[in-house]
Amino acid sequence: MQSIIGGAYNGKRKFVKQLLEGQRVHFFEGEIPDRPFTKEEYVVIGGFEKMIPMFGDLTEDEIVNQLMDKLRKLDEETNLICICTEIGRGIVPLSKDDRHLRDTCGRLYQQLFKRSEKVIRVWYGIPEILKENRE
Repeated sequence: MQSIIGGAYNGKRKFVKQLLEGQRVHFFEGEIPDRPFTKEEYVVIGGFEKMIPMFGDLTEDEIVNQLMDKLRKLDEETNLICICTEIGRGIVPLSKDDRHLRDTCGRLYQQLFKRSEKVIRVWYGIPEILKENRE
């Protein structure tokens, strides 16, 4: 698994499209697909901030666990890339729902980055490798 993080409209998807040019790639926004893929394919998932509100009143940990279970399964069968939009930058939202969204995204991203072999931050179109496991 690889994870790409950056602010909204900072070039994350453009970077991934350039990186995977010529490969078999499936993009998903705001959903985790349920169908099978092969190790020759790439699955790119973005819009985690759109998925979290769909879980209703579940706790942060319950949401993160459910999402990570689906992502682990998908990661085992294909080349998974997660695109993560940074939504906090240290600012505490006023509303309870916005704080829940920010906090849950933060906890999810911690788990994604821990599992990822590579984590890249894209800031205004410039990629920076934050983590790279070389085996």
